[in-house]
Amino acid sequence: ETMRELMEMRYLWRAPITLSNRKLVAFLGEEPHTPLDVSLREALGELTTPAAASRPRVGRADATATVQGA
Repeated sequence: ETMRELMEMRYLWRAPITLSNRKLVAFLGEEPHTPLDVSLREALGELTTPAAASRPRVGRADATATVQGA
């Protein structure tokens, strides 16, 4: 089944695909950009702060148990 689905999507790997943001720019006026250094600092800050390290990670089973127990 997986191979059949891969073969069906093969055309996406063989030809370049480009998207136009012309409508987005027309709607917004300009395309918003976050500078790379800002985005990296924020993303890595989320991973390295003590609050992030102590934040409990809720898995799918835990979330289901919480909802059912409520």
